[in-house]
Amino acid sequence: MTKTIAALFDCDGTLYGAQYGRALMDYARAHGRGGAARAYYAANLLPWLLRKVRLISEDTYHRPIISRLAWLIKGMNEEALQAVFDWVFHERILPTEQAEVVARLRDHQASGHVIVLVSAMFVPSLDQMGKHYGAAGVVGTQIEMRDGRCTGRTIPPVNTGADKDRHARTFFDTRGIDVDWGASYAYADSITDTGLLGMVGHPIAVHPDPRLHALAKQKTWEILGEARAGR
Repeated sequence: MTKTIAALFDCDGTLYGAQYGRALMDYARAHGRGGAARAYYAANLLPWLLRKVRLISEDTYHRPIISRLAWLIKGMNEEALQAVFDWVFHERILPTEQAEVVARLRDHQASGHVIVLVSAMFVPSLDQMGKHYGAAGVVGTQIEMRDGRCTGRTIPPVNTGADKDRHARTFFDTRGIDVDWGASYAYADSITDTGLLGMVGHPIAVHPDPRLHALAKQKTWEILGEARAGR
């Protein structure tokens, strides 16, 4: 029986240049939730400084940062959440699409590869993006709902770091899809995505951060686009 070839795509910094969290903050500020946006920013300031001086790891920094994004949508019902995610997608994400990466995605589709989006993004947003790109499925972070409204919390774990490759494998395993990982592809931009890139035979570092760029050069992984400046 022929095995499936998968093509896994990270989202922020890979399929598009925008940052999902910043887009949610922009929405909050523009739609009467400035207090929540300020609380979110204040809570993340100390971790950002600790990360900058390398006293905490990238993974330790990112998990609470992503989880706290649910503060920005606390109390919203499904209809309100859909309005938020529509705004984020059309106003912030689509305008920053990275054409060369989308072209690769379309090439994989034409070749019959199974496209899966793997991101820390909240699943309802990721579902919308998956439909837009014709992905077979998505692997993201779940938000907690109670009595039809967002509680302001996520359901652990946040889908970042090592959880990305673990949950990507689970996605295929639970569907009975036998993947040829050696023939498969993964696209990502951050050093935190090393596990996702390392699980396939064709890892592609997309506009990588400096640490991922250095690793990709060392491992002779394909690099798509210019490396990013900064840490």
